[in-house]
Amino acid sequence: MKASALRMIPIAIAVVAVSACAGVRKTTTDVNPRIDRAPTCANAIAVYSNRSEAPFDYYELAWIEAEGNSVFTTDNQLQTQIRNGAAKVGANAVITNPVEQSKTAIKVLGEALGTSSATAKASALAIYMPGDARRVMTACGNR
Repeated sequence: MKASALRMIPIAIAVVAVSACAGVRKTTTDVNPRIDRAPTCANAIAVYSNRSEAPFDYYELAWIEAEGNSVFTTDNQLQTQIRNGAAKVGANAVITNPVEQSKTAIKVLGEALGTSSATAKASALAIYMPGDARRVMTACGNR
């Protein structure tokens, strides 16, 4: 094998690795089409780990799922996408599920080679609590 061809191997591996970390994919499913809310802001999205933590009565707006490469995606990136999605549908809070990681050694190696076999997934229910509107106005300004 020629020396120039050997130099191309690390470059090819780097290209595959960069393309594998293309980012977080997010889907939003409207669960209550009768409610149409103006967008809020991500800073106003309170995060609860279960329904009983919500301090006010609420309306369910949307189910949001975020997924990314578990080798290159952090839990914080997934949660940021969830909060951004919740803000777009007019929510002021989310009830989250734990992040699911798929990280066996074979899957991680496959992901590094571009096979999309190791994923991290997060999901949450976007909610609107009318009793918490003042906090949202303070966090977002005049929205």
